[in-house]
Amino acid sequence: MKQLFCLLLLPMGLFAQVKFDYQWLMGYPTGSDTIDQFNGVYYDGTQIDFKFSPPKITKFDIPFELNATTLISDSSGKLLFYTNGCLIANKNHEIMANGAEINKGGLGYVQECLGLYSGGYPNSYATNQGVLILPWPGKLNKYALFHLHKPDPTSRVFNENLKYTLIDMEQDGGLGAVTEKNHQVFRDTFCDMLTAVRHANGRDWWLVLPKYNAGRYFVFLLSPEGISEPTIQEVGGLIKHSSWGVQAAFSPSGKKYANMSLEGGLQVFDFDRCSGNMKSVLHCDDLDFSTVFGESYACGVAFSNSSRFLYVVSGLNLYQFDMRADDILSSKVHLAEYDGFGYLNNKDVSLPTTFYQMMLAPDRKIYMSTSNGSHYLHVIHQPDSLGLACNFQQRAMDLPTFHSFGIPNFPHFRLYDLPGSPCDTLGINGPQPPEDTLLPPPVCSTYLSLWPNPVSSVASVELPDCQGGLLSIFDAAGRLIEEQRIEPGEGAHPIVVSEYVPGIYFVRFWPEKGGEVVVRGMAVVR
Repeated sequence: MKQLFCLLLLPMGLFAQVKFDYQWLMGYPTGSDTIDQFNGVYYDGTQIDFKFSPPKITKFDIPFELNATTLISDSSGKLLFYTNGCLIANKNHEIMANGAEINKGGLGYVQECLGLYSGGYPNSYATNQGVLILPWPGKLNKYALFHLHKPDPTSRVFNENLKYTLIDMEQDGGLGAVTEKNHQVFRDTFCDMLTAVRHANGRDWWLVLPKYNAGRYFVFLLSPEGISEPTIQEVGGLIKHSSWGVQAAFSPSGKKYANMSLEGGLQVFDFDRCSGNMKSVLHCDDLDFSTVFGESYACGVAFSNSSRFLYVVSGLNLYQFDMRADDILSSKVHLAEYDGFGYLNNKDVSLPTTFYQMMLAPDRKIYMSTSNGSHYLHVIHQPDSLGLACNFQQRAMDLPTFHSFGIPNFPHFRLYDLPGSPCDTLGINGPQPPEDTLLPPPVCSTYLSLWPNPVSSVASVELPDCQGGLLSIFDAAGRLIEEQRIEPGEGAHPIVVSEYVPGIYFVRFWPEKGGEVVVRGMAVVR
């Protein structure tokens, strides 16, 4: 009976983890050279709390710079701890017990902890996707911080070590403490694309790292027994970057993995959450990195909440790809290019608000950082909408402090087991994310709203955004009075009846994408 009771409690504890990413932190500490010219107006940290709608934004005293950033909250969405890859702070914004000298001696430590951004490191770049926190499977209140390490900061643009540090949140009166640090996991030449997805058993985690300048991936498994030796997969094209600016992401369904780099372009893979195997499905290396404002080598990727749409930053451009399309490459839509804000002047005490990395947030919006110091985030408000309907807005979120480069790095925590798979054997049975990537395109239904009715001057017709077709109007004798073409997404369409003879008319809509023909009666009165 005791064993059965424990099994029943297991899923409940796991399901409580859905708010691990509800706190986002970013910012500069006082004294950062990057923004001294602005007299400290935007110093300190910004906290974005997604327990509120809209998210609650507050300013806090930051203990260190957040460039490469990851953090974790508890089951209710309250902050536990955060890191920049070289120091760890607790929820009180104090250095955690034994939380210093993470990655000491590496580039992340030199650049992001000591603030040495100039003089001697012209070919270096910050590890913006180089840290990630995961709950340790089967170990309550224990967390693993994975971090990339560059032992030679003077000339290389890749990492050579994957390490991990252990945090026990039961220590120091619940503020947490580092119990082990800087454990070597594996050494090779890695790109700065540290990300993870939950295993199909609903408990363990896959970590994926691409090799620098090769079509090779290292796939590690984190389980109650620890971190495994990687499986090495030769798949896809090379990934290479000459300076900085790369990103990788899993879809919320866990079935797609994508990354974007300057010299490797966009790559998309199918991912098997049981085996960790990858299969290439798209390689696009001709996305434009230039606009009228010059060039930027920043890259970013993020999936919409349903996993249907993939968003890609290529320099100063933003694109959308439809993962459900028969030909994904042909589904490419150019959504926007950087609008030049901060490029010609700094009246807003902001450097150019160019595009950079993205992250899907708990509110199902996608937030984008800038590749220069600014106090803005760009936002995709409806990422599950096709094309321009996704509603991308530059500088949609105004923050109380500056931030720069990377956005907080998270896995998708609201993903559990894969029902019916060979490895779904633990009885976890967590809630499932939308499976939009596997479903056939939904039927575009047909409805027609007509108001006011009766009408004396102008009536309005509203149709589904997905439908376009022919609108015809007949009098009571069946004679055609007029016809109008309605485009998809047009919204409310006017019918001017001021010159109609009072009486009964019929409004017919013939949809072009299939579905039933709709007819509505309309009374014209004076």
